[in-house]
Amino acid sequence: MTAPAPCTWPVVYPSDCSALETPDAALLYEEIAGNYLRNWTGYGTCPVLLRPCRSDCDSFSSFWGYGPFTRGTASRKSSQGFGWGPVLINGQWYNLGCGVCGDDCSCSGGGAAALRLPGPVAAITTVLVGGAPLLASAYRVDNHALLVRTDGGAWPTCQDMSEPADGPNAFSIDYLHGIEVPVGGQLAAGALACELAKAATGDTSCQLPRRIQTIARQGLTTSFLDSMDDLDEGRTGIWLVDSWVASVTNSPQRGRVYSVDIPRPRIPTWTAP
Repeated sequence: MTAPAPCTWPVVYPSDCSALETPDAALLYEEIAGNYLRNWTGYGTCPVLLRPCRSDCDSFSSFWGYGPFTRGTASRKSSQGFGWGPVLINGQWYNLGCGVCGDDCSCSGGGAAALRLPGPVAAITTVLVGGAPLLASAYRVDNHALLVRTDGGAWPTCQDMSEPADGPNAFSIDYLHGIEVPVGGQLAAGALACELAKAATGDTSCQLPRRIQTIARQGLTTSFLDSMDDLDEGRTGIWLVDSWVASVTNSPQRGRVYSVDIPRPRIPTWTAP
């Protein structure tokens, strides 16, 4: 199995850009523009190849994350406390230790109907179980993170990590992590890539502000470099770019109410096209 491709940002040019003379130059400035916009807005997707596997009771569980509590040997329990963790079940809090009700991490006990992926999950590319691709109709994604089996099967809870991702005893998930770029972001990337190319080639029609500022007063001329504070905040001087960045970073947030006693409902956010 080949390594995942690097992160990409879809680009749509609002008009022809003569400064992008070759396909290689276009790809270069598109990547630079995408990196800027990804850092400013948080949009964009990156491919991730995941090898899920429950850890043993002698270490922190990958199903729990790092966790504020300890699960381990007697020496760990004596020095760091017993391995209990709070779990909310049907509106009632329970303290669970390492066991089948929590996250027992051995090959026994069957599989899991749902698996939490590091999200947000934009789309699933491929799922390999034992080296064979699983039909896309056999699973879906809930709440941008839960990979749920819909064919009545279960996800493996362990695998042979010494094998490659497509090995006969391996389990791998190839998916896109992040938030898909809307059309406005694609147009903003095209406009920014074009202006970056103009700036690099000395095109006088470039809309990007010049870093060198000049003040002339009483016969004295002083030049200094702009601190580029506006660029740190996502303001480039290009209306198409700045207006879209502002629309997704400065949008008003509605009030929300959360309750720890009410489980979060599962909402399907991705299914096979």
